[in-house]
Amino acid sequence: MIPLELAQKVLAAALRTGGDLAEIYVEDRVSLALSLEDARLENAVRGVDRGAGVRVFFGNLVTYAYTDDLSEAALLRAAEAASAAGRGSGSARIVDLTERKSPLRFVVEKPFEHLSIAQKAALLSDADVAARGYHPAIKQVRAAYSELSRKVWIFNSDGVYVTDDRNFVELRSSVIAQRDGITQRASGNFGAQGGLELLDRRSLVEEIQSAAETAIKMLDARPAPAGEMTVVLPNGWGGVLFHEACGHQMEADFITKGQSAYAGKVGEQVAAPILSAVDDGTIAARRGSFRFDDEGTPSQRTQLIEKGVLREYMWDLQEARRMGGPARATDAARASATCPCRA
Repeated sequence: MIPLELAQKVLAAALRTGGDLAEIYVEDRVSLALSLEDARLENAVRGVDRGAGVRVFFGNLVTYAYTDDLSEAALLRAAEAASAAGRGSGSARIVDLTERKSPLRFVVEKPFEHLSIAQKAALLSDADVAARGYHPAIKQVRAAYSELSRKVWIFNSDGVYVTDDRNFVELRSSVIAQRDGITQRASGNFGAQGGLELLDRRSLVEEIQSAAETAIKMLDARPAPAGEMTVVLPNGWGGVLFHEACGHQMEADFITKGQSAYAGKVGEQVAAPILSAVDDGTIAARRGSFRFDDEGTPSQRTQLIEKGVLREYMWDLQEARRMGGPARATDAARASATCPCRA
């Protein structure tokens, strides 16, 4: 955390060369990744990363500098570097920083510290034993556990001040079955935003046994029919297919560059009337849920397609400013403090 007084000083330094808007993003993240293969713990990696990025808007030009040193001197150097990379005629003034609060509550019932690293590794070992015990044709087993805790602080010269805690946990498994020269693979994974309470609702042992069952059945499966046919997509993973096929085309940078098939088609019929699509980051405990995005914009529900009619795109701050509209907390995410928001 950096004090408000220092944040204001850094924002002022970032605006020194005439920027329209300055932003500070600070992140403190702790991660753990464990992976087991063939009954051996292959990897156990724990990471701690801390840093800050300063972004400045000069009209359509955006500059960015980052540092892993959160001292006042280092933050000011980053602000000066981002400021020096552009020049504008803006006369932006820093609005008083007032912390935004979100009505959304994503409660962590069991913090990651509830289990030791050894106990988390034991979850993987139990899954390995369960998969191998399911059927003798199971020849290879992999299981992995990962957790991530992120604390972020976001400030900008328009008065945005946001703090947020984000916790994610995920478990993955895969098995390989072999018989009479035939090899089949099956996998499963589950995760959520939250803590180890996820393990009270889902079992890695049950998940990997389900994968083992699938792999064994596949050994006797006939080749799938080929050719053109009607396909019905369910929810869940069907939503992933929709996102890849259509969702990326609704992202702001593709729209403003004219690189999307949906550009300029708001209000037009783009799909069958049976199709409606929503981008919603407010649903509790989901992997993609959030209180604020990485630009400090509150999470919300955005109707993208309604009964086949295109209603809205997914805007981040940069593209929304370019088009003179509001950001919608749907399209601003950072890989880390070293990266500016990416579409």
